[in-house]
Amino acid sequence: MPEQSTTLPPSLGETVTVIGVSNLKSVAEQPAMLSNLSFSNTVANTNLSQQNAVANQQAMNELGVSILGKTVNKVSDLGPLEARSAVDILTNNELAQDMASLKASIQMFADKVKG
Repeated sequence: MPEQSTTLPPSLGETVTVIGVSNLKSVAEQPAMLSNLSFSNTVANTNLSQQNAVANQQAMNELGVSILGKTVNKVSDLGPLEARSAVDILTNNELAQDMASLKASIQMFADKVKG
């Protein structure tokens, strides 16, 4: 059997060399690319986590403002009964007038009895 030559044509040999080098380069760069991908995932997750924390804090602040507003409204607003009571006390205190009249009458009778 005649021996076959294992020499390749120069253009095919250069192609094989280029493919080998590019495969080696891609294999050598793979850890760096994976590291970059992992870092970018970590940065994205941290960013989303911080956005979530800020959104939760804002929601709690809005809830606190709402609760405070409703509490102040409940305490400061007068209902119909309180409003009428305030008007009666400030403008039309019939009980106080009756008590003053009775006190004056008693004082008058006491003065007549003594005098």
